[in-house]
Amino acid sequence: MGKYPFGTCSHIFRVAIFLCVVWSLLLAGQAFAADKTVRIGIISAKTGEAARAGLRIADAARFAAAEINAHGGFLGHHVVLIEFDNKSTPEGSADAARQAVKADVLAVVGAAWSANSLAAAKILQPAGIPMISPLSTNPDVTRVGDYIFRISFTDDFQGKGLAQFALTNIKAATAVVLVNEKRPYSRDLAEAFIATFQSGDGRLLWRGYYDSDAVSYDDIIRTTAGFKPDVVFIPDSFKDVGGFLVAAKQLGVNSKFLCGDGIGLKLYDEIGFDAEGVYYSNHWSRWVNSPESKEFVRKFESVYGPIKTNAPALTYDCMNVLADAVRRSGSLKRKKVRDALSETAGFKGITGTISFNSFGDPVKSMTINQLRFGGLLFVEQITP
Repeated sequence: MGKYPFGTCSHIFRVAIFLCVVWSLLLAGQAFAADKTVRIGIISAKTGEAARAGLRIADAARFAAAEINAHGGFLGHHVVLIEFDNKSTPEGSADAARQAVKADVLAVVGAAWSANSLAAAKILQPAGIPMISPLSTNPDVTRVGDYIFRISFTDDFQGKGLAQFALTNIKAATAVVLVNEKRPYSRDLAEAFIATFQSGDGRLLWRGYYDSDAVSYDDIIRTTAGFKPDVVFIPDSFKDVGGFLVAAKQLGVNSKFLCGDGIGLKLYDEIGFDAEGVYYSNHWSRWVNSPESKEFVRKFESVYGPIKTNAPALTYDCMNVLADAVRRSGSLKRKKVRDALSETAGFKGITGTISFNSFGDPVKSMTINQLRFGGLLFVEQITP
């Protein structure tokens, strides 16, 4: 199994630091009158398959709320987080959104997976409650309506950027693309990648479809190897990407491997050093060299230990983009906050400088990383 290139805080130390943050939050809360509170809903997974990201979303939201309250809250109102478990399902997300409506929240941050965010958005949009998703990349999420925003880039955005990286940085002239035919994320990323790769004079040798419930990784990789592509693009998550990479190492495939944001450093936990060398897109890296990002890493890791995913940074940006919109609107009325969100431009976030387009999608840079030496190598930031 791979080793991370940084250490971890002891459990006792992390608990002690966390209690200090909670105590500071409680002290800060004494400065607010009992009736001067504002509720923010957090829809994330505490149980089920999406809990890995969901728990980090909740951690980061609490961390951001503590900072916001220490600086006066939302227009002098104490920010109270109301957390809802969406159970990693669309049905659970819709139910969580209904609970958020009943709880009279000002806005919602969440969820992670696109299918879950879509379900929540369809409840929150007609209720007139702004929602900001930290991680959902399916373009359809923000198309639900004008109250729905996201901090993560979209699948078509990252597919285009990955193709540009393959053409210009890897110098790839040929490609094989492996597509999970039952997963919209995989299909959408594949289509965006192929369109941009071919428009840049790249040649698609094979589009290999598979069903993750019944896939022979060895067979597909043998077929792939026969084409001898410069790059193999696999837009999927840990399980299937891991299966293909293990097969590729065993069969001695020399092509470069490229993936979307569905994987990350934890791929080492799944397949050990067979993960070495794969490139992937991401929304952020803890090694981004901006002052805002470096300060966030220092503060967050002092409480929660090493950051191994981008969920904390994206969620932190969600909370602070919302705080910025409240400040600019000068109001706790949902409509005015929504209007201010839509006008967000040049916001200096942890994951980049954020401006929203007409759909509520961010115009920002994307990060390319590579898994190397048991850890993560930050390659570059690009703007497709």
